[in-house]
Amino acid sequence: MGNYIIGGWTQNPADKAPSTFSRTMYGMITNLEGLTSGTPEYPGWSPVQNPAPPAQGQVLWTYGGAGCTPTQMPGTPEQIEEVVAATRSNKWAGVDFDDECQMDVDNIIATMKALKPNLTSYTFLAGWDYNNPHSSIHGKDINHAVSAIAQSGAADLQILMCYGGAMWSMTDIIANVGPAIDRTLANGVPAKEVILALTPAGLNPENLDYFLNQVTDKGIGGLFIWNFPDLHYSDLEEIERRLDID
Repeated sequence: MGNYIIGGWTQNPADKAPSTFSRTMYGMITNLEGLTSGTPEYPGWSPVQNPAPPAQGQVLWTYGGAGCTPTQMPGTPEQIEEVVAATRSNKWAGVDFDDECQMDVDNIIATMKALKPNLTSYTFLAGWDYNNPHSSIHGKDINHAVSAIAQSGAADLQILMCYGGAMWSMTDIIANVGPAIDRTLANGVPAKEVILALTPAGLNPENLDYFLNQVTDKGIGGLFIWNFPDLHYSDLEEIERRLDID
């Protein structure tokens, strides 16, 4: 067994993760005021009403994600308590905070601390904005959040989303993935608490090999997969083989 972990996300609570996953995250809970998937107008499932699905590893729900609304959440002590209550009443192992809508970092930290000893992770887009904070207000905010969460010790993992709707081009991958890992380490996150993340969309032997090399060469914590039900079995086998996971 290697020193790395693998895991991933799915939006369907009925999806079963591979037995080798250490962490499975269900979501995305993008209606942050109502704590549901979907939108306030068209809400979907909620961790408030749904118990954590059975799995071999740790099972978390994801607060946030693409299109999450509104900004500056969690916004009140009551909203922090709602996150904690949903997690504990339905036996979730913890919460992954996927910050794609300018969340309130101080309240994220407060929520993570209130959740202890449950697991917590911070997930963010680690592309050009993150690597060029001098040119991007959003990049400055994310760098501040990564650093503040690292200093607080509140999260057990920070997860770098290095993809868009599909895998980036190799030019963009080379320009951003390694620098994003280095920046995260410089922001104070311990190497084994840094997780690289990819998507099955546009995944091929070249970019998978590059991501796996980054994980092992930099000695970070592991690799997570967005929308893991779409991952080809041969790619899962390669990830398990390269990271010595069985």
